[in-house]
Amino acid sequence: MKNTTTTTTTTTRFDHALYGLSDEDLKTKLTNRVVTYFNSDESSVKNDGVRQFVIKSIDYTGHAKGSGRRYIQGEVQDLDDGGKTKFRTLHVAGIEKVKGRVATAYQLAKSVF
Repeated sequence: MKNTTTTTTTTTRFDHALYGLSDEDLKTKLTNRVVTYFNSDESSVKNDGVRQFVIKSIDYTGHAKGSGRRYIQGEVQDLDDGGKTKFRTLHVAGIEKVKGRVATAYQLAKSVF
């Protein structure tokens, strides 16, 4: 699968608590959840850069050497692109919202119909 790194805006919108989590806690918090993600660059899928992904798995977490920003790499389901499964690198600072289990189930059911 092609890996695409998605850059994010530097804002105060992101969930600061995610940065303090251990790698395992971060994986637990995000896996199988719908996240709202902000791109700083233009998106080929949405004009406003606000994306919805289901984090299916997280294969790696780390910090960028140049900027020090925390990121995750793994398989996501792109709800804005017909539910296609993709491999992505997402900066943790770009994650604004993590939906709970019930909200995730509702979002997935809604995307099917």
